[in-house]
Amino acid sequence: MNEDTTLSRDLADKGAASAPPPWGFWATLGFAVLAFLIGAGVVGGAVIWVNWGGLDKIVDVQDDPWFALQLIVINAVQIVVVATAARLARWPAAEYLGLDRPLVRDVLYGIAAVVVVLLVLELLTHLLGRASVTPFQVDSYRAAGAAGTVPLLWFAFVIAAPVGEEIVFRGFVFRGWAASPLGVSGTIVLTSTIFAIAHTQYDWFGTFQTFCMGALFGWLRWRSGSTTVTIALHVLINFVATLWTALKVAGVV
Repeated sequence: MNEDTTLSRDLADKGAASAPPPWGFWATLGFAVLAFLIGAGVVGGAVIWVNWGGLDKIVDVQDDPWFALQLIVINAVQIVVVATAARLARWPAAEYLGLDRPLVRDVLYGIAAVVVVLLVLELLTHLLGRASVTPFQVDSYRAAGAAGTVPLLWFAFVIAAPVGEEIVFRGFVFRGWAASPLGVSGTIVLTSTIFAIAHTQYDWFGTFQTFCMGALFGWLRWRSGSTTVTIALHVLINFVATLWTALKVAGVV
């Protein structure tokens, strides 16, 4: 992987060869952390305000029927923060974040790669005697069903989370870190590691699976030069996972 050539090609393909340099490693990390803290602060503050006087009765996220709404707000806030950071770097936000109209061949190539990786992970899941649907997914879906917020959960899991996570990790962070001494390979590994650790709802195997998908998304981001490709694939994966969860809760599978 010739990182310098690839990065230059990425910038040229997106018409950004003469653009100002992106944020460096530490500034990128700082803005990403700030986005997370502001998002968590807004949602956490709202939860505390709503439950004031009964803070000891706040339920875990998977049992909270309004978790989906919280997830939507967190991702929306994070997108606003990193888009603002991109503008502060004197770039068009969409260009900085890799949001473009992708090539059909890149999308098809990405779908094929995702299918292969998912099949391998599913085979490993069965070999280890583990369930394809995690307890967190089942509990979240049941809580939403009991509260009548299933459509909100679908929007949060299938649209909001994939769009927000990809814009932050494969869009904003990738742009800054790939141009830093960390390089493309280091960026893919480090962003995938943080991406996996951030999914605290999963056990070690779920974290491992998330790392693998994050690494695949990072590689596809590098190969295509487009965050839109990884957003589309992430949406597809989460749609299938949510549909499988719905069938599991309904007792169909």
